[in-house]
Amino acid sequence: METDGFLYETLSPLSTAVTVASPPTTPPPETTVGDSEDYLVLRNHIPISTISTPLPETSAPDFFSLDPVNDDDGWRTPTPPLKRSRLATPLPDDEPKRSLEAGWFRANCRFKSPMLQLHKEILDFCDFLSPTAEEQVSRNAAVESVSDVIKYIWHDCKIEVFGSFKTGLFLPSSDVDMVILESRMKTPQMGLYALSKALSQRGVAKKIQVIAKARVPIIKFVEKRSGISFDVSFDMENGPKAAEYIQDAISKWPPLRPLCLILKVFLQQRELNEVYSGGIGSYALLAMLIAMLRNSMGTRASPEHNLGVLLVTFFDMYGRKLNTSDVGVACDGGTFFSKKSKGFLNPSRKSLISIQDPQDPENDIGKNSFNYFQIKSAFGMACSTLTDNKLIMSLGPNRSILGTIIRPDKVLLERKGGLNGDVTFTNLLSGAGEPLQNNFGEHEGLFCNWNVDDEEEPLPRGKDVVSDDGVGKESRKKSKKVVKKRAVKVKKAVTIKKRKRTSTDSQS
Repeated sequence: METDGFLYETLSPLSTAVTVASPPTTPPPETTVGDSEDYLVLRNHIPISTISTPLPETSAPDFFSLDPVNDDDGWRTPTPPLKRSRLATPLPDDEPKRSLEAGWFRANCRFKSPMLQLHKEILDFCDFLSPTAEEQVSRNAAVESVSDVIKYIWHDCKIEVFGSFKTGLFLPSSDVDMVILESRMKTPQMGLYALSKALSQRGVAKKIQVIAKARVPIIKFVEKRSGISFDVSFDMENGPKAAEYIQDAISKWPPLRPLCLILKVFLQQRELNEVYSGGIGSYALLAMLIAMLRNSMGTRASPEHNLGVLLVTFFDMYGRKLNTSDVGVACDGGTFFSKKSKGFLNPSRKSLISIQDPQDPENDIGKNSFNYFQIKSAFGMACSTLTDNKLIMSLGPNRSILGTIIRPDKVLLERKGGLNGDVTFTNLLSGAGEPLQNNFGEHEGLFCNWNVDDEEEPLPRGKDVVSDDGVGKESRKKSKKVVKKRAVKVKKAVTIKKRKRTSTDSQS
């Protein structure tokens, strides 16, 4: 399948042998170190100086334990990327060489390798999400209808469409972002209220809402004929510039579009895609993807084209390894930088991700993603799911691998995609949303990004030991003392009242 000039199906065959490649002819991107003090980029204590060193080229062995037949353990962690896989050791000549595809074979499956199957499912799902001819006509008509109203008010203004609609990264439920330039309005608020009145009078929009006191004042509404949501702002030129940057990046990095669409659906289904609620927006997500791809190029002898491997790499990097307390992410120049050196370090929220704005290096576009702990947990869990060899093997020939992390929702279930509009979500990602076989053994229910020491004794101890009813011994003693003190006070008050009454009776 050829997408934007990039031939995805010409993938190099995955093999079990891990070959040490010679250093690339072009030097990898240098990592920016803003200050002289040392800091760790990844949580597994890889010093920053090693990031620019070419590592042995690996394919799927980086992410999978590839011998499910001989694996008796109930729970396995992915093979660390820096360690040589035991499958990389050449087999004796008298034994037949076993390929990666044979180790991962699932009966009646179209692809013997799960990474190849996941790669194909990602491409198919992106085709499913892509707008049909009718949807594209409907969106274009909606944009033209709104533009006519704007031009009716301001004849000489300039209208720019930006965001996901301009870049082609929009989902079926995505809105359309527009900005009005050169309107000559004194304030954006005056223009928003004027547009609201005109949209209402001409019957073009419904559910009109003017948000005048926001940092960027906008008007939100739904175009009646198409049902598409719109966000319109005034005199904000950074939006169209960002759209141009994204379009240029997509042309340079072919994996960006399919990976970005998958991750947008992933975050949207978990309500982690809106910046105002602490999520990751599309612009920041794209910057994270570019940084991951740059880092992948710098640590591999040849670029990785398998979208399944790249998706797992993204989840592994941002869900497990990246040291977000000290390190920020940049998609231009160096991949990583010290948050302290850029002034991006927030002492009260050190663990928040910092992402340098490609258009404005002094701007941190991750500073408002205060829910990143939840995002990181979701990424980490997705990585665990996609790298659990026993879980993948247990799916059977008819279940989707991508369906283990993408859920069926109302929009996807009602959608009919494909060129002829006859592809459904159920047929595409069969088994999505069904319960997965849990292979975590004694770690069942622990969805953490840190190690658990089973030998640790539970706290609290000693005097603070909690009994079956949930109340500690020490707290019980204190509560009894408080009750006794209150009872004594009540008795004293009653005695004083009685004495006062007797004294007044005797006087009378």
